[in-house]
Amino acid sequence: MHGRPKMFEGQSETDSRSNVVYGKRFHMATDNNRTNDNQGTEILLQGISVCPGIGISRVHRVDSVIDVPRTRIESDAVQSEQERYTHAVATARHQLQRHIAAAHEGSTMSSKAILDVHEAILADTYFHDRIRERIATNCKNAEWSLEEEAHKTIAEFDAMRDSYFQARGEDIRDMVGNILTILATPGTPESFSQSEISGDQVFVSQHLFPSSAVLAYRKHAAGFASASHALSSHAAILLKGFGIPTVAGVQNLQATAQEGDEIIVDGMNGLVIVRPSRHTLDRYRALKKETESPEEVTPATPCFTRDGTRVFLHANIENLDQIRLMLNRGFEGIGLFRTEFFILTSGQMPGETEQYETYRRLISKAAGRTVVIRTFDIGADKHIGLLQKCTGNNPSLGVRGIRRHLSGHTEELRIQLRAILRAGVAGNVGVLIPMVTTLDDVIHTKKHFNTVRENLRREGLPFSEEVSFGAMIETPAAAIAVDSILQEVDFVSLGTNDLLQYLMAADRDNEQVLHYNEAGNGSFLWLLQFIIDKAIESGRQYDVTICGEIASQPDIIPQLLRFGYRSFSISPVAAAPVRNACAQTDLALEKP
Repeated sequence: MHGRPKMFEGQSETDSRSNVVYGKRFHMATDNNRTNDNQGTEILLQGISVCPGIGISRVHRVDSVIDVPRTRIESDAVQSEQERYTHAVATARHQLQRHIAAAHEGSTMSSKAILDVHEAILADTYFHDRIRERIATNCKNAEWSLEEEAHKTIAEFDAMRDSYFQARGEDIRDMVGNILTILATPGTPESFSQSEISGDQVFVSQHLFPSSAVLAYRKHAAGFASASHALSSHAAILLKGFGIPTVAGVQNLQATAQEGDEIIVDGMNGLVIVRPSRHTLDRYRALKKETESPEEVTPATPCFTRDGTRVFLHANIENLDQIRLMLNRGFEGIGLFRTEFFILTSGQMPGETEQYETYRRLISKAAGRTVVIRTFDIGADKHIGLLQKCTGNNPSLGVRGIRRHLSGHTEELRIQLRAILRAGVAGNVGVLIPMVTTLDDVIHTKKHFNTVRENLRREGLPFSEEVSFGAMIETPAAAIAVDSILQEVDFVSLGTNDLLQYLMAADRDNEQVLHYNEAGNGSFLWLLQFIIDKAIESGRQYDVTICGEIASQPDIIPQLLRFGYRSFSISPVAAAPVRNACAQTDLALEKP
């Protein structure tokens, strides 16, 4: 069960059974009496943060091996075998209906939308007809036929360069595992209702399956760790929405984390610590207590360096539930609200009224603090169902962000701008345009912005004349042209995650080239210095905000401050360490 999953590995037809990892939720007894006496033998595993937060508990492995029987059947048994498969699919759909109801109750609409997608997969008659055809044509049992057809389908998804479609392979694996479990154990209670799983465990899985994410939610899991790199998967979105501290892409996880081991999931830094020392446990328990402060509104707390230089701190958020994190950590506002995430899982583009209501609630909940709303950054690794399909061999270099709006979806842009401008009457609001490449992108978008304002004025609808207009700098071309762009906008925000990967021509989700995406790279640091120097020359340094992940890394903050940056928009959970990094930096010592 350790290492790479064996799912769908080729085996000869003479094999009677195949051990295949489907990520099913088989219980493995936990040794609750196990103690951690191995001081200093902790194992630190690096991964990628999916949901911030800290989870501390014991490991519960949710993967197991299913023995898939491979048997030939007689021709007169074909119909009964097809009926057995059809019954298993019907049972899976019936179970999923209960899962949808459970996830919807007390949870988010996006959870229901994701499970609705899985219901659609289970209802795919073409897929199931192909399996029944395999049963009849090859005289193979249902499990074998299902495995072969699933292998073919998943291989097609995995071959796609687009991470969104690759992630759908996880959904297929999840569905196949559910059906195989039903075929293997007909009439037994569904594994979703495992009453023997205790609460507050850390779930460890080779995969990122929505069923496991919902199970983690229902069992009040303390955290989730996965070896999967399907960061665009429905499970990843669910775990983030559920607020379960999650780290994915963890190498050697299955071989290291054993059932019952003490484990820490550090969703702030993308770390998993197996069998931590007592010192590490004490440190993380203190940090967990600090990050889970009471839900109360704290006045905006100004941030200063040791020598008294003013620094502005804002929060990056992607749903309304996270506003409390901004309020109770003293941020001066929301520096980046990612609008695409609240529609990402529904597969539907919201209308003006729906968007207006969301933005109005967002601004109202922000209690008078600044709110910067980014227009839909759709494309590359972020899609709205089938409304935005993979285009070109490299979607990250294709139609995404403002490129999409300016190349055929201008009405979508205007509807969103109308909703933001109308909601803006309730507070201090800015609109941010993603994936700017050239000055023309800015100029053309401003024309739409001004047209929308004029139309609202003509219609007599209340809207804010004070909504500021900003551009996101995340391409090298825009970075080099930042002085010209600043002349056309009220502010710019640096999306350093994309800026770094585009500068280095290295996909940040590709393990083989991740080492190129180091924030300390000399070329990248030169570009950051160039950007702020151009802003300083025109007296606009306070109109430049870094909203990428490097702004949440305390070890990099002092260097950014020395460059001249004075505004950061960060992950809410990074508030305390970033404030401390600023407070410990004395810029007066840097002056000649």
